[in-house]
Amino acid sequence: MKSLIITAHPSSLGFTHRIASAYEDGKKEKGHEVEILDLYKEENRQDYLVFEDIKNLPPDPSVKRMQGKIDWANELVFIFPLWWYGEPAAMKNFWDKNFEARYAYRYVDGKPVGLLKGKTARVFFTSDGPWYYQWLLLNPVRNIWWLTRLRFCGIKLKTIRVLGRMYRLDEKGREKFLKKVRAIAKR
Repeated sequence: MKSLIITAHPSSLGFTHRIASAYEDGKKEKGHEVEILDLYKEENRQDYLVFEDIKNLPPDPSVKRMQGKIDWANELVFIFPLWWYGEPAAMKNFWDKNFEARYAYRYVDGKPVGLLKGKTARVFFTSDGPWYYQWLLLNPVRNIWWLTRLRFCGIKLKTIRVLGRMYRLDEKGREKFLKKVRAIAKR
């Protein structure tokens, strides 16, 4: 199994990176190959998608490089904080730029056909909101990731987990979540 862990947090101290490391540890314990793609590292930053005619996008070497990483992986793992009830702009831009038509999907008789079949995904995100926001928002966030992104591209969603109320969690609570992440990685 080859896992590409895609993170989006501007601070190297962000808990997102601890989740990524825990997942990586669990995968490596099982003998799997893992690469972490930190979207905020200079070498992974991509210009935002800008165009006048989407059918005539100029070639972008960064897109081919990122698509090569996606192609390499059997499993895509997305880890990010939930800000304003969405992912950071770097993560959204990663989707806009790299999961393009004729690579990730195409239309047949007016219906989308995912071209990344055989891949699986896991999504982990953190949130500071109160507990009832988690209850209210998990389904919309899950549906956005599952229906309008992953499934649209033919990717099977295996797990989506939220660690809520980050501002109230002590180290013991955070470690408990990381233990769950390691266990999920070993499945």
